[in-house]
Amino acid sequence: MLFKNLEFKNGIGHKVKITDIPVLLPGDPNYFMVTARLEMLMNHVYRKTDSPVNCSFKDYLAAVLRWPDYQKMFLEEHLKSNA
Repeated sequence: MLFKNLEFKNGIGHKVKITDIPVLLPGDPNYFMVTARLEMLMNHVYRKTDSPVNCSFKDYLAAVLRWPDYQKMFLEEHLKSNA
């Protein structure tokens, strides 16, 4: 699985970086869930004035998803090294 990063400015102009976003194809069963959760995180960070500068989407998913769903998505056999 490949990961991407996203950088944008929040509502008050601070630069925010969201890391560890999994890249999924539209046919993947987790595509809708990841897209919806990413949009929720982006809206939360955009509106909040004291948000952290860097956020990990993978850590966010670990906090909000049920553990079996998180494990199914991030099994070590599916992760590939880009090195």
